[in-house]
Amino acid sequence: MLDTIASSLDRLRRAEAAVARSVLADPESAVRDSLAQLAAKAGVSEPSVLRFCRSAGYGGFQEFKIALAGHLAASAAREEAGERPTPLVRDLLPGDSVAGAAEKVLNRAIDALVRLRGRLDTVALERAARAMAQARRVQIVGVGASGTVALDAHHKLFRLLPQVTASTDAHLQAMAAATLGPGDALLAISKTGTSDEIFDVAAIARDGGATVIAITASATPLAERADIRLTVDVDEDTAVHTPMASRLAQLALVDALTVAVGLQAPPGLDRRLARIKAVLAGHHRVPDRPGTPSPSPSTTKIPEES
Repeated sequence: MLDTIASSLDRLRRAEAAVARSVLADPESAVRDSLAQLAAKAGVSEPSVLRFCRSAGYGGFQEFKIALAGHLAASAAREEAGERPTPLVRDLLPGDSVAGAAEKVLNRAIDALVRLRGRLDTVALERAARAMAQARRVQIVGVGASGTVALDAHHKLFRLLPQVTASTDAHLQAMAAATLGPGDALLAISKTGTSDEIFDVAAIARDGGATVIAITASATPLAERADIRLTVDVDEDTAVHTPMASRLAQLALVDALTVAVGLQAPPGLDRRLARIKAVLAGHHRVPDRPGTPSPSPSTTKIPEES
């Protein structure tokens, strides 16, 4: 929790960052402080403290304090038991064994998924699913590592919705966004929420009247631009490593969104799925049962040339 707050400092407004630094400097005192006391220590107004709590992914000041108290208690219990805190991917060292490095990577992935589950805004998820199920067209965009997530989202959602396209090329994204209008939806995916290409595409789509749905970090330019925000906040040093834990969290959120869209029963869903199933059935060979003789060369039918 404290690592996530520290990593978000450069994304926070000045007053919110002041609150974050005060919490990081003395988290035990922050648990005991009242709203007014924490505001005074940080030199900001009480509404700024509340905005910081919401930016951190909590509904209010008391919810933030409860989560912070739980985090500190869990950390103290691990230290008392002689356990190491959950290692971070950026803690990898040249001398680490393969087994040790794998453990760190997997622990980080687990932490990201648990964090996503605890902070998932299910109201926003339902709104996003409804908007996509009712849309005439859905355009999905992402670049870099988030581009692979955009393609995965297309792979899942084109089965459920009548008109879904995806692009990882900035120029194609901008042109596609320019064709969106009222009744259409844009799903924009960005780990940092600061990509100029994705921000511009979101602005173009929104100016045209389309609903903009963002899978991104909270308190970012893209999150502010979106009509519906599905936030994924993962403490990850992407300056050294390609996004790993954050990409897994994005993929899991796409899975949840896909299921939510299916629950909205988009028009023609049953017919579309039935046709896809029938087509796929013709592309899979059924293995021979044990004891079933294979056809002999003389009885094998060779298709005629056309």
